[in-house]
Amino acid sequence: MRNRPVSFFVAGAAGAATLTAASAPSPLYPVYQRLWGFSAFTLTVIFAVYVFALLAALLTVGSLSDRVGRRPVASAALVLLALGMLLFAIAAGTGDLLAARIVQGFAVGAATGTTTAMIIDSAPSPRFGSIVSSAVPALGIAIGAVLAGALVQFAPFPRQLVFWILAVVYLVLAALVWLVPERARPESASPGSIWRSLLPSAGLPPATRPVFFALLPSIGATWALAGLYLSLGSSILGTLLDVRSHFVVGIVLAVFFAAGISGTAVSTALPPRLQERLGYGTLAVGVLATIAATMMGALPLYVAGAVVAGFGFGAAFRFAINALGEAAPETQRGQVFATMYIVSYLAFSVPALAAGLAAERFGLKPTAVAYGALEVALVLIALVAGIVRARRRVSENDLHAGVASTLVSRTFSTPRHTTHYLECGPTGGPLMIFLHGWPEIGLVWRAQMDAFAADGWHCVAPDLRGYGKSSAPAAHDAYTINELVTDMAELHDHLGGKTAIWVGHDWGSIVAGALAAHEPRRCRALVLTSWAYFPDANSLTTLVPLVDRTIYPAGQYPDGQWDYYRFYTTHFETAVNDLNADQAATLASIYRSGTPDAVGKVSPSATVTRQGGRFGAAHQAPPTQPDPALWPPADFDMLVEAFKAHGFGPSCAWYTNDDANIAYARKAPDGGRLSQPVLFINGEWDVICTITGNRQGDPMRAACADLAVVSIPAGHWLPLERKAEHIQAIRTWLRSNSLQPGTV
Repeated sequence: MRNRPVSFFVAGAAGAATLTAASAPSPLYPVYQRLWGFSAFTLTVIFAVYVFALLAALLTVGSLSDRVGRRPVASAALVLLALGMLLFAIAAGTGDLLAARIVQGFAVGAATGTTTAMIIDSAPSPRFGSIVSSAVPALGIAIGAVLAGALVQFAPFPRQLVFWILAVVYLVLAALVWLVPERARPESASPGSIWRSLLPSAGLPPATRPVFFALLPSIGATWALAGLYLSLGSSILGTLLDVRSHFVVGIVLAVFFAAGISGTAVSTALPPRLQERLGYGTLAVGVLATIAATMMGALPLYVAGAVVAGFGFGAAFRFAINALGEAAPETQRGQVFATMYIVSYLAFSVPALAAGLAAERFGLKPTAVAYGALEVALVLIALVAGIVRARRRVSENDLHAGVASTLVSRTFSTPRHTTHYLECGPTGGPLMIFLHGWPEIGLVWRAQMDAFAADGWHCVAPDLRGYGKSSAPAAHDAYTINELVTDMAELHDHLGGKTAIWVGHDWGSIVAGALAAHEPRRCRALVLTSWAYFPDANSLTTLVPLVDRTIYPAGQYPDGQWDYYRFYTTHFETAVNDLNADQAATLASIYRSGTPDAVGKVSPSATVTRQGGRFGAAHQAPPTQPDPALWPPADFDMLVEAFKAHGFGPSCAWYTNDDANIAYARKAPDGGRLSQPVLFINGEWDVICTITGNRQGDPMRAACADLAVVSIPAGHWLPLERKAEHIQAIRTWLRSNSLQPGTV
């Protein structure tokens, strides 16, 4: 099933159906109590063993899909869930209910993180993925409550029919998920690593931890409230609000979760900060209303409070899912969401279990009121944590802005070329060389160089040929990859020739990859950002066959997002003249942060030829203010001055040497295969170069013996947009490969 919308639908259906199991027994609990005479505490124990089994699954198989793939884990979990439904159908006592809940809980735990990651993987865009993945739990729970309530009230076999139906649904879905393509499976997983992954564990990638811990109060608040509704909600309705119809009980329970879907949808239209505050605000108001309704015995007010609280549940949980989806590396999403659900279900079960004990000792009404007060306190803590997180994010985005430079400017010349470079850090430390792309200069790496110099690295960032203060020959054939690699080899010798870590962005990644292939002794390890490695050379001949034709039909967009590249080869003078018409406005218009709304849509780079140039009939950039979050003002001024020195002609000439670059690539040893450790940092919102959801990363995966991929929610200018995350991704990878100073 290579059709992305169908795959996405199946993944979403599996996610929703998994959570249907959580609420299906709820309308039946009063029936079970009357039949088998157990207490309110026993009821919460039956509720809680489900969660403990679920947690056991999350701790053992929760991240297994990151190693063996999403499909086998999801399918096996759905089959096990079908078995749990059959155990419910034949239950004849409290012990049978406990057994059914344990099987059901383990199956849901195995499926939850996996199906959430599957939804994110197959989504047409990260934004839509976060909407659906945060909505399906509420949708599934609402369906389960209504379906069970209706069948118990009106259908034959009231204690069995709902479970028979769900068992069949799970078996059908278990077959369908095998048709969903894998998108985030590692290249290989040894049997030993798979068995080790089954040891009880929970964890988070370092770059995800700050976001996760800041969201803990929010996750706790939303899921503690859901636990109250599903454990004691039917008892509150029957005992305190005098509701006798099982169907009405199911409807009222479903109202909370159905409103959650509305909260999820509505919140997407708001800025992130307002999304968070809308969720917390409506959650608190709704809980206060249900407290008042419980004390007054007012069913209409209770339902209204459930609607408002449910709306807040959906908005707050969607915000958490979106934030974690953005922060989680693509190949570790299963682990991240499994850890999130461990926390969610602890909040879901432990307070509910305590409430069951309290209800026996103090009564149902005081317990419900106290639970609501605790919930409001959690919401207030979550709100404060959100404010702190927002301030921290602003500080990270302003990293190094306005800070006095620690970089030293140097020049190195040979008879063939002059290279200007920036340098910082201990000159006796291990060497890390940063290569910029188009249209950048070495200064683009200021944040990274300062950070790694502080770690003990000798950091160097040259202005590449045609840029900044380095020499800029007039001939186009002076800008072949062969010439650029030779420049870097000469600079490397000048710096002492010790094996180095090479870090590239955009065309800098292309040069770094070619150097690693042709001059492997110079490269200890390689970090590529925003542009994958192509062993057959970066050229239109290589790139165009990898275009995602679901976005760019060949008849309309023959070169896909690479039409701008083609324009340089067919209308070079026009392209350069347009860029030079107002260089400051050109650069300001180019450097804009990425947005998830652009994912899956046609990039403006695909229509450059059709509109006669990057800027259309105007043939110059519109007046644009530079974004200080990307380039600090003083650095942006230096960037503009650099392009006033040479213009855009030399830098654009890099695009005009495909034939020479292909011939050079064919001379690389071992077909250009890289044996060094390689880290690729992918911008998920990079509409030109992302490797998420397409085949663009396939040549790199085949050519790299030791490849790690980290995806960051950013556009093409990732080293500027997400400075702190980019630095952290490299640091984590260096540690995992024992490449820190002192080990290199």
